[in-house]
Amino acid sequence: MLFRGAIEMYTTPFPMSGLDGGRRTFRLHGFLTALLLALAALVVPLPASAATGDVGVEGPSHSGTGTPTGTKRSTSNLWFHDGIWWGNLWDTASQDFEIFQFNASTSQWTSKNVTTDTRASTHHDVLWDGTTLYVASYRFVNDGVAAQPNYPTTLHRFSYNPSTKTYTRLGSSQINNYRVEALTIDKEQSSGRLWATWQQGNRIYMNVTGTDGKTWGTPFPHPASLSNVSIDDTSSVIAFGGNKVGVMWSRQVGDATDGMYWSVHADGAANTTWSNPVAAVDGVRSGDDHMNLKWLDSSSDKVFAAIKTSFTSSSQPLIQLLALDPATSAWSKHTIATVAECPNRVIVLIDEASERIRTFATYPKPSGTTNAGVCTSSGGAIYEKSTPLSDISSIGTAQKIPRIVDADQYVHNVTSTKQNLNSSARGTANSGVLLLADVSSTSRYWHYYDPTGGSGGSDTTAPTLTSTSPADGATGVAATANVTGTFSEAMDSSTLTSSTFTLKNGTTVVPGAVSLDGTSKVATLDPAGNLTAGTIYTATISTGAKDLAGNALASAKTWTFTADATPPTVTATTPGDGATGVAVATNVTATFSEAMNGSTVTPSFTLKNGTNAVSASVVLDSTGNVATLNPAADLAAATTYTATISTGAKDLAGNALASAKTWTFTTAPAGGSTSQTTTLTATADTYVSSGAPTTNFGAGAMLGSDNSPVEVAYFKFDLTGLAGKTLESATLQLRSAGSGSTGTQNVKLIADDSWTETGITYSARPTLGSGIGTLGPTTTNTNYSIALTASAIASELGQQLSLGMDANSSDGLDLNSRETAYAPKLVLTYH
Repeated sequence: MLFRGAIEMYTTPFPMSGLDGGRRTFRLHGFLTALLLALAALVVPLPASAATGDVGVEGPSHSGTGTPTGTKRSTSNLWFHDGIWWGNLWDTASQDFEIFQFNASTSQWTSKNVTTDTRASTHHDVLWDGTTLYVASYRFVNDGVAAQPNYPTTLHRFSYNPSTKTYTRLGSSQINNYRVEALTIDKEQSSGRLWATWQQGNRIYMNVTGTDGKTWGTPFPHPASLSNVSIDDTSSVIAFGGNKVGVMWSRQVGDATDGMYWSVHADGAANTTWSNPVAAVDGVRSGDDHMNLKWLDSSSDKVFAAIKTSFTSSSQPLIQLLALDPATSAWSKHTIATVAECPNRVIVLIDEASERIRTFATYPKPSGTTNAGVCTSSGGAIYEKSTPLSDISSIGTAQKIPRIVDADQYVHNVTSTKQNLNSSARGTANSGVLLLADVSSTSRYWHYYDPTGGSGGSDTTAPTLTSTSPADGATGVAATANVTGTFSEAMDSSTLTSSTFTLKNGTTVVPGAVSLDGTSKVATLDPAGNLTAGTIYTATISTGAKDLAGNALASAKTWTFTADATPPTVTATTPGDGATGVAVATNVTATFSEAMNGSTVTPSFTLKNGTNAVSASVVLDSTGNVATLNPAADLAAATTYTATISTGAKDLAGNALASAKTWTFTTAPAGGSTSQTTTLTATADTYVSSGAPTTNFGAGAMLGSDNSPVEVAYFKFDLTGLAGKTLESATLQLRSAGSGSTGTQNVKLIADDSWTETGITYSARPTLGSGIGTLGPTTTNTNYSIALTASAIASELGQQLSLGMDANSSDGLDLNSRETAYAPKLVLTYH
């Protein structure tokens, strides 16, 4: 990989016989240097010969600029005209962006020496309308950074001469005066006016030209209140139906109104007259600032959008295909890939000739390459998923085909054209498809070109098994566990049966049912009975398993695991063994070393006064690790009780308790002073976000704690009933939601209790005080208990207590709020 591109073109050795000294060598080197420079000025380097594992073609260098194909996927950098593919690429010789011509026969890019922008740190959106080329060029800000004034966004216009196949600049005009995260343009089909959209000041903004297509008006915000967004939101505009313009934008403010919104403007209406926004998707984390829009020319008003969500659970969709129904103006949503597949930065293209919809996105790299399978925001490889327009709901199970792979580096930021492929209406008849992407580590463009009418070609890639459960060599596997295998692509369910997916105990086949999930990627073997404790099992998936194209599994997969044979133990009890002065209203608890089978714990946990059994109920908490015995009535004063958990209590694998556990405690004398424990539920909770500084999130089901953007969770507890008590211990109980964190969260005191759940915002938030507890790292949907410094809270007894939680890491944590079944709680022990 070190000698690709321009170097490879010129490394054919010259004969060295006759060279007799440094001066003659120096003169030859000088000649070669001059020759190289001259050639470089004339031709973009030939594509490098492919390394093993490469897919697509490595193109010219873009050294001198950063992410020339953009980062948000709403923009386009290529267009097709006059039977030729063209691109807006960086030229290293001139150090500017120029119009390049793609030579399909040689896979070379050649500059036409027409500059589109001299600014290196710019992104672009390119529109070819059949007669004029428009290039919108803007300085950009990174994720989470507000738009910045005094950075002009410029529209450049160019004409085309078909005789010479050259472009000529017509002029430039200013769209806005802001540095923004993303900006797109499109042109009204009835009047010739150009529209642009972007986000600034937490609003979705727009501008429009006159009918001359070049004179811009004054930028204005979209009139809908839902166009109030966070600084990390973006928008995209598209002309469709012959007489309309639509704009889609993301809204990520952290409440139920989050999502992707769509609003329409009729050609000829007042600039600020737009339809009420329709939620294409809605709900917390349902949207993100990645979107790519296309209109089906052969339809009336059918628009498609490829979007990214912000979901974090493995089975949730991370990229989706949305489709606008012209009859109802409602959007349908279809999963392209889930969180588990780790896709990113998706675009959509429509092939009108073959009537297919084609999506392209970054996924983890394939096996046999450097960093294969790694899920990272740095990139991966560009894959395609396509499906007939008549069956878009099948896009999630479509074959995933690699289109651009650099075997040694990460590829990212795929782009293409606004035009539909192979469409006479768009001037793209026989266009095939061309994709352009970026390898930032080597500053090289990469491209994929398919001249075959855009059909995508046939799938000849063998599927692989990417993960198993239980993992190979796993021990302590639950007796009730199923066995699963996850494949690299959708599989043919008829080839995954009890003969191709087997489980054995030694040589004995374990009977079970085999099924394939909704994505056709996860096969599950459900044994007919429980596994036997301490037994080694062998699972096998044979090469009889095939993908939807009939390709057999690359190789058979065999793995082993051992069913749990470790007996559980009781690790802690309350009250402790031998405790005295125990409150008569106390419950009795036992904590186990692992999750238990509740049906076996309930009859095995007893409490006695001498030989008399105490009537009580027994429940197991949500983790399965803590059993609580709740007496039907208060215990008698000054009495010794005996608690027992017998070996009838078993773990989930069926292993009995290692030994029975018995302990005693004595209640306090009547009227005596003893410790008491009370659990308080938060009376108010919310969070604030620097990404939406004036937004209140008090009604939401989620609390956030993050460092980028800054998110701080707030909790309030009513301690007025504890005046005069002496605090012994304090514990904050929280449950994580759909996002865990590898970082640390800090619980801090807040002196100002005047904040309210429905009024607090980031701009009007109380100051955090000293730290009194920490949490982290955390996982999703898990209960956590945070020990707090009791002495710091003691002075709060008898009044309101306010706590805040901030974070040291940009890997944020989501928590359940009191609006859910897992409200934050404060456990206090006092006397």
